[in-house]
Amino acid sequence: MTTIQVGTARASAGQIIYGWLDGVTLPTGGKDRFPVIVAQGDRGNGPILWVTASIHGGEHTGLVVAQRLVTKELVSRLNGTLVVIPTLNPAGLRTKERSPYYFSSDPNRSFPEPRQNGQQPGHNSGETISELEAAYQRIYQAISASGADLLLDLHNAQIGSLPMVFRDPVFYQRGRGNGLNRQEATALQARLGALLESMGFSIINEFAAESYVDKRLHRSVSGAVLNGIGIPAVTVELGSWMHVDPGVAEAALSGIRNAMRWAGMLDDAPEPVTGIPVICPPYPVRRHVYPYAPQAGIVHHLIRPGEPVRKGQPILKMADIHGRPVGENPNGTLYSEYEGYVIAWQHGVVRYQGEPIMVLAIRDDAELVRPYPY
Repeated sequence: MTTIQVGTARASAGQIIYGWLDGVTLPTGGKDRFPVIVAQGDRGNGPILWVTASIHGGEHTGLVVAQRLVTKELVSRLNGTLVVIPTLNPAGLRTKERSPYYFSSDPNRSFPEPRQNGQQPGHNSGETISELEAAYQRIYQAISASGADLLLDLHNAQIGSLPMVFRDPVFYQRGRGNGLNRQEATALQARLGALLESMGFSIINEFAAESYVDKRLHRSVSGAVLNGIGIPAVTVELGSWMHVDPGVAEAALSGIRNAMRWAGMLDDAPEPVTGIPVICPPYPVRRHVYPYAPQAGIVHHLIRPGEPVRKGQPILKMADIHGRPVGENPNGTLYSEYEGYVIAWQHGVVRYQGEPIMVLAIRDDAELVRPYPY
């Protein structure tokens, strides 16, 4: 029998247990608390899946999906244990803001950073960290201590964005650190790829490794768990933020259950993922923010998220406030420098010079297993 306790929730075979894990101490008294759901199959033993959601307070689909996932019917046929944290950002959820009001940084860049000596920030290192980062360390440690086999972290992206799953790079140690060696990292990336394929969503490689680290994505929930704990971990993007599309929510539930089937937690056949567009290009693609506004103006999009784009294809027009074309090209047209797909529009149509306009999925030939960059 697998014994798992997260905060006040202790797994019990055949049961759904609800509890709390303490977070940040509030100056007005009490604490922010992370809700915890632990569901275990009748036999208790088996794989362990963690599902986390809503680390950005305005992203609500993952919260709804996490709540709908855990049912008595699911538990009745479950092999193993499911641990769900419906929100990793209760303060941001209350205010519907990306970050909690007491934390100035992106919470999804604040999970523990892998260190070559295995030491985490703030652990006898002389480094001062915020209480929220300390709370995320406790969650990270709980994931590791539970013997987790995989993790899915649920998000929303830009308005109208393509539902998708991101494939993160896996880093290995070149020296004598406590991280993965190259062979282990290669095997982990292969398991991650198999998990992603099982889910039935569009698969987009994350930013190239150097940019990935510069953007601190190695300290995202999935990045930290993947490269720190060494288990398959995935960021699942579920379309528009501040809005729950029923079709996307149903697709997410299907995708998560398919991941559970891949892990051996459910014994039945995979289910089709419907209600969302799925792109299957004949080559790997990665996330790329492009284009940027050549000057201030109003954007008129010519291509929608989910649609393919050819190199040299018109993708948008820029106009002034009167609707007159702006820019060097006729009619204010911008042409793509890349082949791939549009996966998201940035919010709104008003752009200042140098602001991003879209997010593309472009051809990616980069290595997905890289040496640890520190």
